[in-house]
Amino acid sequence: MRRDVPLYWNPELETLPWSEVERWQAGLIEKSLAGIRVRSEMYRALHAGLPSDIHIGALRDLAALPFTTKDQVRAAQDAASDEAPLGLNQGAPLVDIVQTLSSSGTTGRTLYYGLTRQDCEVFADVIANTWYTAGVRPNDVVAHLVGLPMVAGGLPYADGFRRIGATLAWLGGFPTDRILREMRRLRCTALLATTSFGLYLAEHWDAAGRETGLASKLDKVLCGGEPGLDQPEIRERIGRGLAITHLREVMGLGDVIPGMWAECDEHDGMHFNAQKHVAIELIDPATGDVIPWSEGAVGEIVYTAFDREATPMVRYRSRDHALVVGVDCACGRTSPRIRCIGRTDDMLIYKGMNVFPTALRDLIASTFSGRVEPMLRVWKESRDQVRFDDPIALDVEASPGLPVDQYAGLGRAIEAEVRSQMQVRVRVNVLGPGGLPRSAYKNSLLAVRDGVTTPRG
Repeated sequence: MRRDVPLYWNPELETLPWSEVERWQAGLIEKSLAGIRVRSEMYRALHAGLPSDIHIGALRDLAALPFTTKDQVRAAQDAASDEAPLGLNQGAPLVDIVQTLSSSGTTGRTLYYGLTRQDCEVFADVIANTWYTAGVRPNDVVAHLVGLPMVAGGLPYADGFRRIGATLAWLGGFPTDRILREMRRLRCTALLATTSFGLYLAEHWDAAGRETGLASKLDKVLCGGEPGLDQPEIRERIGRGLAITHLREVMGLGDVIPGMWAECDEHDGMHFNAQKHVAIELIDPATGDVIPWSEGAVGEIVYTAFDREATPMVRYRSRDHALVVGVDCACGRTSPRIRCIGRTDDMLIYKGMNVFPTALRDLIASTFSGRVEPMLRVWKESRDQVRFDDPIALDVEASPGLPVDQYAGLGRAIEAEVRSQMQVRVRVNVLGPGGLPRSAYKNSLLAVRDGVTTPRG
């Protein structure tokens, strides 16, 4: 890296000992809570029964406050009015709200969030920090492949790239063949896409190059929106198909800030990059007890956005389950490093055993590498089905070159391996190459028998 290019977006906070970061955050949260309760009817009600002498001297003191859930936010939004179209959690007058964002709406009714001018500044700074950790620099030409400006990954992501000073090439929304051509013509050096779309692009990249006759300038790829990039087979497929080695996983949460986590040069888990504006906790999803940020810990991430004006979030349960990879790093950043292992919404129960579809995919892809593609589809009998008493039906896709007469044996081998390693019975259907759907956005791991897919939200 050139010496005149800073190593960090926010050197002071990114390298400050994490205990000191948390102490500083606790002071800001303490100051913000009274104002949040005044501005938000939802939090005024949620916190109504709390003792008046609660003191947030450290982040562990947040345990005295109730969690905020998506259902509570949805109920607050359902009480919208002409003066407060964002509902009971609208914390700023409509005249001060300059932008609205929407959730993807894939796991329920669409939720809307507002941003004041200050909120927009916070979003742009945090997301720029995230992209910077992932390696984007001012001299990059970035292909932004999220198609809808209003979703959390639309305009806020673009603002983050512009805040860094990179050249934004917002190609999302164009047909895929045009995206591939224009990336060559604009000499794009970086791209941002969902992990699923990254796989799709990797399969078509060479053909686009032959059509344009232009050499690829692509050097950096950022993928997120769904778990998967920590799977070596998926990472290798994208890297090989796009002829790049700089491949970074990124993650956020539209309800809080859509870009907050990113891999650094060490390629070993995603750092938290929003510490200037957001505090994080790790909890046991079953009990709600706080779990220390320590290597090997597993839990659900909880967020507190302590300076969010338009739509506050205090102890918001993300439903994202994470494995803590480490709490220090050779890059010098001090924030925890994680891998996302699944979401509460996706979790299935087989005869009392909890299982994430991502865990099934990762086991099958790693154990049967070279014989199967790193994709999978789990079949449910209804959209609401969570429990399975019979073997879980799933489709896997055979790798090109695997003889068809080996499909049945491969299916039996997968069933035996899953039962041995995960104590879960599955019924495997092996499809030929290209048999699983590809998407320009997210590839759902779940589908229902009536043909309506249930994508991650």
